[in-house]
Amino acid sequence: MAEEAGLKFKINLTDYLDTGLFLDHRITRGMVKAESTGKSVLNLFCYTGSFSVYAAAGGAEKIVSVDLSKTYLQWAEENMRLNNLYEKEKHYFIHADVKQWLDEPGNNEYDLVIIDPPTFSNSKRMKDFLDIQRDHVELLNKTLQK
Repeated sequence: MAEEAGLKFKINLTDYLDTGLFLDHRITRGMVKAESTGKSVLNLFCYTGSFSVYAAAGGAEKIVSVDLSKTYLQWAEENMRLNNLYEKEKHYFIHADVKQWLDEPGNNEYDLVIIDPPTFSNSKRMKDFLDIQRDHVELLNKTLQK
């Protein structure tokens, strides 16, 4: 477990190259916390949910966290619970391919959106592969339509 700005995060220093918490996002996480009060927050490619935890700590009204990995979604929920912030009626963890999820109809409006995609992904669970150099404009435009 690691602690940052009074928040706790489950980390993994043994199994993978990725530990579960990107240190270079520290300042941005603080910005999310400062801007989340009373807002509806969408966290795309949420990974282990650190941005979602910060948004909850900042007083977000609703947080939707979307990721293709069930493992990372579970980890994200664990991080929320570790900080006693999880509220079933306010925090949603959605298992989906972000590109496909953005195509689904919905009348959701978000005040704050975090998009932190991988540079490239060709997971077998995806309909198409993700190449951020190719897909970033499409991702941003679809997000703005949500």
